[in-house]
Amino acid sequence: MQGSKTVSVLQGKEKSCYVTGSDWNLKKHHIYFGSCMRNISDKHGFWVWLISELHTTSDEGVHCLNGHALDIRLKQECQAEFEKEHSREEFMEIVGRNYLDLEEFA
Repeated sequence: MQGSKTVSVLQGKEKSCYVTGSDWNLKKHHIYFGSCMRNISDKHGFWVWLISELHTTSDEGVHCLNGHALDIRLKQECQAEFEKEHSREEFMEIVGRNYLDLEEFA
């Protein structure tokens, strides 16, 4: 599946929370974020829909105090899905970091 601003690598065109399945109070989460990474995520479809609580409005949100595990999970799942049709080298050229190396996050 090819990603883009309108098609998510992980969700396609489905518009519901990637984690809960809810279709209420959704926020677009760029999986690889910060500086220029938001544009890269948009270009390649490296984003998902999340309910507001899992994005920024609770401590469990991916951008918040207790959201690191969800952040890493989304990065790993996105990379794995991308690599079903592309090489690790292509991913590394785009993102610059391998999130599937579990030792790095142990």
